Amino acid sequence: MITKRRFIYLYLALGCFVGFATVFFVDGYMGIYDTLSTTSGERQQKIELYEWLRKEGTSSGGARWGEKVSFCYEISNREFSTYSADTEVSLWHDEEEIRSLASRHMQIAPFGKAKLEWAVDTLELEPGSAPPATHSYKYSVIIKSGEIERKLKLYIYTPPS
Repeated sequence: MITKRRFIYLYLALGCFVGFATVFFVDGYMGIYDTLSTTSGERQQKIELYEWLRKEGTSSGGARWGEKVSFCYEISNREFSTYSADTEVSLWHDEEEIRSLASRHMQIAPFGKAKLEWAVDTLELEPGSAPPATHSYKYSVIIKSGEIERKLKLYIYTPPS
């Protein structure tokens, strides 16, 4: 009887440790995480979930006129259930939708990932043989996936003379 009581505090401490570790794992790791990577020329930008949250779902990036901008949107399902959502990406200018860039139904298995890739050619946005006269144009790339909505302000700059 004395030996059983002798280890009760050790078992209690181990139980508390396992409980705290479980809480930190569930709170810090579990969930739906999304990342947007952009490549323009030789410049790369990666926007992860915590940056989206810090900037309230909006971030910004830029490209020189005449370059193509490649995008890769990745959703990581860190839950025990399947994530299913329609993902739509559109390009906007001055509160007006210009075109749809990509659309796909994503069904992601537990602890799986899915990617959606597309590209934007800045020559198609600002056509003409010469660069735009003003210094920059602002567009918005809006990504909607289920209840998640992300907005990237895309600035098109004129190349230096």
